[in-house]
Amino acid sequence: MNWIEGISEAIKYIEANLTNDLKIEDIAAKAYASPYYFQKSFSLLCGFTIGEYIRNRRLASAGNDLLSCEEKVIDIALKYGYDSVDSFTKAFTRFHGATPAAVRKSGHPIKSYAPLKLELFMKGGYIMDYRLGKVESCTIRVKFERDKKRVVCLDDGRLPDMFFYSLSQLLAEKNEEMNETAICKLDDCTDIENYENLTLPSFMWACFKCEGVSRTDAREKTWKKIKEEWLPQTNYKELSPNSVMVNYTTNDEENDMGEIFIAIKEKGD
Repeated sequence: MNWIEGISEAIKYIEANLTNDLKIEDIAAKAYASPYYFQKSFSLLCGFTIGEYIRNRRLASAGNDLLSCEEKVIDIALKYGYDSVDSFTKAFTRFHGATPAAVRKSGHPIKSYAPLKLELFMKGGYIMDYRLGKVESCTIRVKFERDKKRVVCLDDGRLPDMFFYSLSQLLAEKNEEMNETAICKLDDCTDIENYENLTLPSFMWACFKCEGVSRTDAREKTWKKIKEEWLPQTNYKELSPNSVMVNYTTNDEENDMGEIFIAIKEKGD
């Protein structure tokens, strides 16, 4: 076993035991190395210590748990090896930039930290800002123009944000081949009797801040990380092939690179 294979086996062991008591002796044994040699090799190869890697992976996983499950903060703290809510809160805040309570209450953006994958090059070990949200099930009014492969949605002022993600998924399930989604304002509608009720299912979304030297560079790099790193290491998958949207905030220099929204669902669904 060469040294990259050894470290890869150690990383697999870490990932399988993030919620257990991890000892450097046991981790190094997976690489058939002494604790001293393993820690030194890992730091030289990765640019950070094995302790930093474990801490960041645990805090990233804890952040996702806060958003996706109903576990108490103290239970999540104990799950990832913290003896108290206070020590967990301090570490969590340093990593995510917000307290566990703020993340759970207001949906403050949290950070992901992808698992390392050592091949001929390294993947992971970087931080991504993201936040999760949910769009509840709702009923909208639509008109199908099947000859044009278009569906028109009636906007009565209550049309929810990002509804088209759920609409796209529902139409695909119904085998409705619609290439275009249009919106008609209620005041402009002259054939309201042709509209029918359509109930859309609820869905979750994830939002990622784009970073790069240009909008194109930021968009492409961020989407690549989402597709190749974030999705595989979480319990989510894309809701549908048309579930991605890039949003640019005008007149805002901080968000000039935009955000990528992706509709998601749990892999078991």
